[in-house]
Amino acid sequence: MKRILVCTDGEEQTKNAEEQALVLAELFSAHVTGLYVQSTHLSKFTHEIYAVNRNECRDHLDAELQKEGAAALVALGRKCASRGIVYEPRMRKGDVAEEIISEASQGSYDLLIMGAKLLSSWRERLESINVPLRVFKRSPVPMLFVR
Repeated sequence: MKRILVCTDGEEQTKNAEEQALVLAELFSAHVTGLYVQSTHLSKFTHEIYAVNRNECRDHLDAELQKEGAAALVALGRKCASRGIVYEPRMRKGDVAEEIISEASQGSYDLLIMGAKLLSSWRERLESINVPLRVFKRSPVPMLFVR
């Protein structure tokens, strides 16, 4: 195992996934690529909901998501640096599952690691876009889900 792709967004299950990626990277002397995808899902709602100041709202949302992503990637980079792991941050924008699959397809990765929430009720499962499941169905590389 030489290259690990880990998806990050700063949430708790993602931090656990990051830790597993770092442990494996240390064991195999692998490089880690951190991926943050800036979702365009919320931008659709700003277009539909806000008639007045629509562009300002969308620009603000994009800027905040970009800051959030940069912070998550920097935090992962610090963890890698503290352990002597070679790290490369990547940020993409679009449909989260599609962008993860695209990066996994193009990057010659040996493993894709993602955090996954436990969706316990039927309502949570119905309302969720379930990115890990969407990625799993089409992933070109082996995957590890961490809760």
